[in-house]
Amino acid sequence: MLIMGAPVAQAEDAAPAPDPITATCHPAFTVDGAKLSAGTAFVLDMTEPPSASNPLAPRPPALFLVTALHLFGPNGGLASQIESEHLPDHVKMDACIGGDGQHWAARRTLAIAGAVPMASPFRDVAAFAADPAGLNGATRLRLADKGPAVGDDVWVVASMGGDGRIRRYGARVTYNGPEALQYAFVDGTLALQASSGAAVIDGSGRVLGLHLGGGKDRGDLLGMAVPLERLRKLIGEAK
Repeated sequence: MLIMGAPVAQAEDAAPAPDPITATCHPAFTVDGAKLSAGTAFVLDMTEPPSASNPLAPRPPALFLVTALHLFGPNGGLASQIESEHLPDHVKMDACIGGDGQHWAARRTLAIAGAVPMASPFRDVAAFAADPAGLNGATRLRLADKGPAVGDDVWVVASMGGDGRIRRYGARVTYNGPEALQYAFVDGTLALQASSGAAVIDGSGRVLGLHLGGGKDRGDLLGMAVPLERLRKLIGEAK
């Protein structure tokens, strides 16, 4: 059961490193021959760290452009939802456009076993495999080692200010469990449209979840996300 915390006080707009703004982009797709621009995406690096026994051995890169699965359905303007297992047959990411106009490319659309749109527990994840050359020097975010606690400050990296600019938007965690991550935004006037698929990060720029949207509750503007460990598992099972 999701629980509500106290009203959110103004939080300082920290400057995480690496800079998540330069890892975030507006994706453009071709879906069954038609163009679709929807949501937000970010670059995620899940390359395995060097082993202690052979630290100099190269590790093949595991790079992804990650977004929300529900974009490929009525929420994204389509007539019906495309299931994750069929996504490679219907969807191609043409480009993901960064805040400074950079165009990043995905190599392949992935199917994720167990990913479903907008159902609890949240498993609303879509991923696209990428190569280093296709990311044009984009910042690569990594997953945090552990999820946040209730009361922790987090940031959603998206364009929610009405001017199209990608920024970090502060929030405070009100619930974190195996089914969902929930947070209340500092600024209750934000427009959440097209923010689905954004990264939720900590103060060090590590990914804590995948933002899915939200709405008003008891005067607070709430956001909800796929929580860290579920996101880690789903991306790890992408094929």
